[in-house]
Parts: sequence; C-alpha cells; structure tokens
Amino acid sequence: MTREYVINKLTCELVIITGDTDNMVSYRKHIAMALDIGINHFTKDMEEVVALDKWGNETGRFKGVTDAAEKLGIPQPYISAVLSGQQHTAGGYRFIKAKDRILIKR
Repeated sequence: MTREYVINKLTCELVIITGDTDNMVSYRKHIAMALDIGINHFTKDMEEVVALDKWGNETGRFKGVTDAAEKLGIPQPYISAVLSGQQHTAGGYRFIKAKDRILIKR
C-alpha cells in the first residue's frame, strides 16, 4: 500500500462522510500533512495539560499546550520542554499531561 493510495482512500472516505466535495483538495493536503509530520506530533497540543505549583497542587487545567501558554503567559516551547522532561519548571509551574495526573496523589 503506497502513501498516495492511503491519502486517496482517506480523502474519498472523508468526502463520503461529510458529503463535501468542494474541500477535497484541502482534505488531501491535511491528510498528507498528518502523514508527513506523524500523528503523535500532529496531536500533541490536543492533550489536556495540568499546571502544578511547587508543592504539587493543581493550579490549572488546560485544553493543551497552546491554551496553557496563552492563559499563563508562558512561551509554548517552555511548557513543551517541561512536558518532555528537558526542564523542571516553566514560569514557576510544573506541567504534566492530565492522563498522567492519576499517578500523582491529589
């Protein structure tokens, strides 16, 4: 199965589901982009993020890295660096993914 075959098949299925043939070119472009970038990278900002103070208390819950950055005024790369383990804190907060929150006592 080739990359083009997958893109064509997914595009056709999306057109059938939505009934919108006018956006076929856009669908193809976005599907190709998702395949090129990789699905994990494509969706990384869509995971809920939790901000913790220095004592481990939850201080905020956000829709994703972008949402946290906008609301807290902290650059997005700093928050991503904390989530990936490259930094310990950003803007005085520790950040974890909400799905990991169950591992930490509330």
